Amino acid sequence: MKRIISTFSLLFIGLIFLSSCGSKDVKEPEFRDIGNVRLVELGVLQSTAGVDLIYYNPNNFGVQLSEARGDVYVDNAYLGRFGLQDQVQVGKRSEFTVPALIKLDMIGAIKNQRELLKKKEVMVRIDGVARLRKAGFSREVPIKYEAMQNIEKLRSLVALSK
Repeated sequence: MKRIISTFSLLFIGLIFLSSCGSKDVKEPEFRDIGNVRLVELGVLQSTAGVDLIYYNPNNFGVQLSEARGDVYVDNAYLGRFGLQDQVQVGKRSEFTVPALIKLDMIGAIKNQRELLKKKEVMVRIDGVARLRKAGFSREVPIKYEAMQNIEKLRSLVALSK
């Protein structure tokens, strides 16, 4: 009987957590900066780059980011697919760094290189999903980001195909 009650209590706490994640009080993390852009592996058709994405969690609670994946577009041209390199512990009301790996489509990079190198800013769009965990429960949330970004930090990735 105690086992049933404790299982029910754990399930109840989890349901409260999952329902609170969908409440109006939960704010999306704020994108702050891109850092540590680096080439991991250079290939003819596909290359791998590492990038640290810096965010701020404005919420009054922390979570664990256990998985993230999606597509990256620069000026509506497909750049590649990203994935989370390591799990990230996100503290409440704090800045956190997301280490991501991007599988770059080198054919697309070569096609768009000349135009991108002329610009100072480009429209960066990210479409994907992330899996958040707290207290043993997880929830998948969409990642939607679109904003103008200074291309200077990404220039080394775009210039790979030279």
